[in-house]
Amino acid sequence: MKYTEFDIEDFLNDEFFIQWVKHPGDETDHFWLKWMNENPEKRNVIQKAREVIMIVDYKSRNVLSDKAYMDLFENILEKSPEIATHERKFFWRGWHKVAAILIFVFSSVYCLQYFLVKNPENLVKPVEMVSKYNPVGQKSKFRLPDGTIVHLNADSKLLFPRHFVGQERRVRMEGEAYFEVKEDKEKPFIIETGENQIKVLGTSFNLVNDGYLSVALVSGKVAVEDEKGEIITLLPSEMLVKSKTGAISKTSFDPLEIAGWKDQYLIFKNNTLDEVVEKLEKWYGVKVHSELKLEENWSYSGVYHDKSLEYVLDGISIASEFSYSIDNNKVTISNPKKR
Repeated sequence: MKYTEFDIEDFLNDEFFIQWVKHPGDETDHFWLKWMNENPEKRNVIQKAREVIMIVDYKSRNVLSDKAYMDLFENILEKSPEIATHERKFFWRGWHKVAAILIFVFSSVYCLQYFLVKNPENLVKPVEMVSKYNPVGQKSKFRLPDGTIVHLNADSKLLFPRHFVGQERRVRMEGEAYFEVKEDKEKPFIIETGENQIKVLGTSFNLVNDGYLSVALVSGKVAVEDEKGEIITLLPSEMLVKSKTGAISKTSFDPLEIAGWKDQYLIFKNNTLDEVVEKLEKWYGVKVHSELKLEENWSYSGVYHDKSLEYVLDGISIASEFSYSIDNNKVTISNPKKR
């Protein structure tokens, strides 16, 4: 049978698919990501099967006796005759596959009662997820369960499990963050950013996922994989940028300009007025209303370390000859009044 004809039960019994979920590697990642891209109609089935496999954690010391296994399996078949035709296949595949199918297909009172009352140690709770979000004007630094340090920028979000389980450390990010990933060769650290994913073992890098993708590697090594399964590897001091149109470029970068924000450096480098306004709003959590009339080629450059909004506005206004006013979280900038 071809994979395009598989349903959830078939994926749960496929050794190559299970190997990818439990022990992902370059070859299996490349195959399955490319296959899902070519068969988008199967994405939902793949995701459900993957979730079932990921939440099931079987321990050899808890394996059922032959009699208990047969009693449970026969009772399930009696209550679910539609799978009777698969009985032989599931039985000889082994208890761990049957358990996965039971969790997904037979979430009935009978199954719950069996696991909770007779074998409560076999019931695996879903992984608890933690969400960290910083609104504009706020940054944070925190440590993940594996020891990885995350600097999360303003207007950014990170979703991660309270405890990493399985053979990988997978998180999801929106916005901008700087990662100092703790090395673990047995469990790669994977960041999902929509259609792309960044895979690392132990490294430091700045990541932006905000309509476009930017990965600036400070130390270590990372691999960026897109929705087509294509992989681009970065070395220290290299930055990959993927535009909104999908165009990809790789260049060198200035660490202070790209990642200085985590150390409270607000940097302007040949920024237009719109870019200056955007940075001020995100950094200080204000709304800027501009009434400025500037020359067409106007730009501003400057570096500020842990300075107040008033201090930064003073610096920009002196260089560009404008006046400003602050009313709570609203800033108005305009040309100075003529005397």
